[in-house]
Amino acid sequence: MDVNFFNKVKSTIERYRMLDRGDRICVAVSGGPDSVALLRLLSLLASDYSLYLVVAHLNHGLRGSESNRDEAFVQELGRSMGVPVKSKHVPVNSIKRKKGGSLEDICRKERFKFLKEVLKENGLNKIALGHNLDDQAETIVMRFLRGSGMTGIKGILPVRDDMYIRPLLEVTRKEILEFLKSECTGYVTDSSNLENMYLRNRIRNDLIPELQDHYNARLVENLGRMADVMRVDDDFVEGAADGILTDWKILVNGDTVKIKISKFKGLHSALQRRVIKLLLERISLKKKGIGYLHIAAVMDLINGERPNGFLNLPFQIRVEREYDNIFILKEKNHATVDTTPFCYPVEIPGIIDIREAGIKIKFDIVDTDDCDLKSDKAIFMDDNAIKYPLEIRNMRPGDRIQPIGMDGTKKIKEYFIDEKIPEKRRSLMPLLVDRKSVIWIMGMRLSNRVRLTDMTEKVVKAEIV
Repeated sequence: MDVNFFNKVKSTIERYRMLDRGDRICVAVSGGPDSVALLRLLSLLASDYSLYLVVAHLNHGLRGSESNRDEAFVQELGRSMGVPVKSKHVPVNSIKRKKGGSLEDICRKERFKFLKEVLKENGLNKIALGHNLDDQAETIVMRFLRGSGMTGIKGILPVRDDMYIRPLLEVTRKEILEFLKSECTGYVTDSSNLENMYLRNRIRNDLIPELQDHYNARLVENLGRMADVMRVDDDFVEGAADGILTDWKILVNGDTVKIKISKFKGLHSALQRRVIKLLLERISLKKKGIGYLHIAAVMDLINGERPNGFLNLPFQIRVEREYDNIFILKEKNHATVDTTPFCYPVEIPGIIDIREAGIKIKFDIVDTDDCDLKSDKAIFMDDNAIKYPLEIRNMRPGDRIQPIGMDGTKKIKEYFIDEKIPEKRRSLMPLLVDRKSVIWIMGMRLSNRVRLTDMTEKVVKAEIV
């Protein structure tokens, strides 16, 4: 046995705490050298950790007789090692014709779906995968070419979701082949790996050898170290961002979250981007697909000069800005504001039910001695100053009011902007209007023209009930 190789893999297992005594492991075995070496190593460690192993092999049927050859090889390999084998045929070409998408994505989804089935049906608790250091280097180069950030450049994780483990992630493909040779263990070769149809294959077969030959012979090992550094740094930033959301008591319930822009801008820009990324992922329930352009769009909305605005992002995400607040919500939970004009004639005495605003206004004639000018629900107007008829309606272009204490008039739209009324709410704000102008912005301001004076004889009371 190649003792150095065995100890190197065992060190990886111990460093990342991949195995516990009594683990029941689903071992993904394609029949290629990586997965065969993985199975062989775990079988050698089985007694030390009291492991129970089950082999899982998925036949995609993409390579005809070669695919069937691989399945037969894995079945025999399992029998020779005394490990049960669970295999399944999945017609990925048929799935592609029905649902579309790339063969790579379909194969990956079907493979993980199958591995979870084997895990559940056999009472297992972990899934072992055969990714090695060369796979790590290929992944990093591929993501670098696509413009990934820190999260992408950290590459393949040694352990994911406390369930997926990759014991071979710190050994090269060359070391694996040497180990199998020392163990006199055979394997099969996937001919599709030699085809440069896919980006990963071109990186594996052409780009990385070119870089190794002419720039850095230890490229694979160096990229592996870089991934380790990036993984630690990314974990720190992720934890810091998550801690900020906890401190701010921002809980994502799958519907809507709100953050204060003034508070948000106090964060370092790296944390700002990660906070946005976390919120978008949690609202959408998608770990993949939220990228740089989406985060940058939200940052532009936050840092822009316009106090109001919105974004429609993928995965049914909507982001809205309302002055000092940013809302991130599921599009299906976003109700489009009804901007249809409404108008209700006012009779005194009487009660007006303003359905659009969800309130009722009661009108009465009262004595001057019955006026509570400190009330936050009622206003009092000089009947003689009102230019009848009265009506309650929403805002119209050109509407103006003369607020108490102001000499001139002001546009209602400008008043809403100054008071930071969100744009989507303005069309729902009820206005009490007479023949001349707006005389009451309900719940907010009364016109100077209808205020009570020493000469007032008859008082109109309007109260929110």
